[in-house]
Amino acid sequence: MYAAMQAEANAKGLLKPVGVLIVTRRIEQAEIIAATINKLAGRVVAVANHSEKRATPQEMLNSDLVIITHQAYVNAAEHLSSQNGAPHFVAWRGGNRLLTIIDEALANVVEESKVTLAGVAQVLSYITPEMGHEFPEQLSALEYLHSVLVRYANPQSRPNDRSTRMLWNDNKTGFRVLNLQPPDMDPLRRAMKSLPYDTLVLGANDAGGREHIAEMVNDTIRGSQVVVEKWAYYSQKGTEHSINSSALLIPLDVPGPVVLDATAHTNFMWDLFGPRAEIVSTPLGVRDYSNVRLHVARAEGLGKGSMIEKARTRVPRVLEALQREVGPESSVFMCMHKDTKHHALTYAHPFARFDVGHWGAIDGRNDWSDYDTAVIFGLHYRTRVWSTNLFFALRGYQDDYWSEYPDWNEHDNVHQVMEQRQLSVSIIQAINRIRCRRVIDAQGRSPSADIYTVLPKDQTGDAILRDILVDMPCIQEVPWAFELDGPTVATVRKGSSHEALITYMTTRLPGETAMSAVKDALGLKDSALKKLKSVLGNADHPTTTTLRDMGVRYLVRGKGRGAKAYLIKDQAVR
Repeated sequence: MYAAMQAEANAKGLLKPVGVLIVTRRIEQAEIIAATINKLAGRVVAVANHSEKRATPQEMLNSDLVIITHQAYVNAAEHLSSQNGAPHFVAWRGGNRLLTIIDEALANVVEESKVTLAGVAQVLSYITPEMGHEFPEQLSALEYLHSVLVRYANPQSRPNDRSTRMLWNDNKTGFRVLNLQPPDMDPLRRAMKSLPYDTLVLGANDAGGREHIAEMVNDTIRGSQVVVEKWAYYSQKGTEHSINSSALLIPLDVPGPVVLDATAHTNFMWDLFGPRAEIVSTPLGVRDYSNVRLHVARAEGLGKGSMIEKARTRVPRVLEALQREVGPESSVFMCMHKDTKHHALTYAHPFARFDVGHWGAIDGRNDWSDYDTAVIFGLHYRTRVWSTNLFFALRGYQDDYWSEYPDWNEHDNVHQVMEQRQLSVSIIQAINRIRCRRVIDAQGRSPSADIYTVLPKDQTGDAILRDILVDMPCIQEVPWAFELDGPTVATVRKGSSHEALITYMTTRLPGETAMSAVKDALGLKDSALKKLKSVLGNADHPTTTTLRDMGVRYLVRGKGRGAKAYLIKDQAVR
């Protein structure tokens, strides 16, 4: 409505003409926004420009409003502060566009680079002697990073056995410690793209495996370029040893955008911007969630590892408990970890509608905007590397003292605050995928809705609950007598093991999945697994053809009792 009114004011010459750039998360949203503005204006004043449908230069020049995606904005960000280098969507018939409206916080505003000990060692093992002679400087850079990681992987090399250690800053980067200029890693990266990784590593022709390994190699070399050129720090998480760096992709002198972030007070990123970001408080009385009930249970072990490990018992328990709470006329959206989705999608539910989304792939989506029930099952914990990268990108490189005592402003441990607040943001975003996000009257009320969530028993759970109550005023908090772990509930599967397998493979990354892993994930008995293998060996069976259409092939290596069976996924299914 605002955009259509601005276009009308531009046409009548009532004010200085203002061209508007609107930045939204997804291509579908860009199309919907453009169509809605044009409908309200009664004529074409807005155009969407994205990878699936490019607007012509003349269309963008004539349009009062141009809508692009977050990724396009980030890709062009380095030029946005330059009049000469400004991208084509900034200029229009009235001059330079004076207003940028970003729909939701930019999720990819910080570029993170990571090089692991295992990754560097693997890349070094693939470099042929010929490549080593052709690219000696690039080889030296990788060997140097490998030696640093090996040294710090030894606990005796880390004072107090700290899991994080600063390595070098911008003025004394790792390669310059040796009085050398960091080499350009791109020539080696391009040369290694042609290697037949499937035959080198897997001993077989496997396009999916080859692509997967090539992508890992490419990412490692690209990350190596970053960490030898700028500041970096060492981190250990479990058995993974890594060198990390990060960068803010939006220059701080970009003409000030307006960001429509409903969780701005909770999102710690805006705190890190300091005075460079102004948070405008939402006026009182704009939203009223009194028609929404928040059912809260408490438990431990809600992270990805625990939820995957116990998914076979926990998912049936929560779905059985949900059936006792809501009727069959309900439409239920469930948000959970990606690797647990197949347990819910193959469950024989009684609801009118039931759909599942996973963390990392729900923000900004409207697929469930008319659903009346949401289940938030498992929490999307961020790592210490994530909070360190975000802090460094916005506040600058710190020292070893900060890594041991990470205080900032009034926070004694800024890591804990950042990670807790991001949990709150992700949960609030997930809750507002359903119809409680819509306003139905002048008081700002939403349609009735029920939210079921399991929060940690500790102070983190208390803080998350407080954030939800603040960001969703008047919401009704209701205790939920649900126990996450307890007696096993019989799984009621809506289809055969074939359907469960298809659902399971949609969530898998490209590469190999052993049939033994399929057996464990689907809870199959030996007899069921044997029948499933027999079906997969039939190239004309409907299950096999469905998997083949998804880019999944069945492969058996070896013969007799030593044979091993795999499913090979050639490409990610979106």
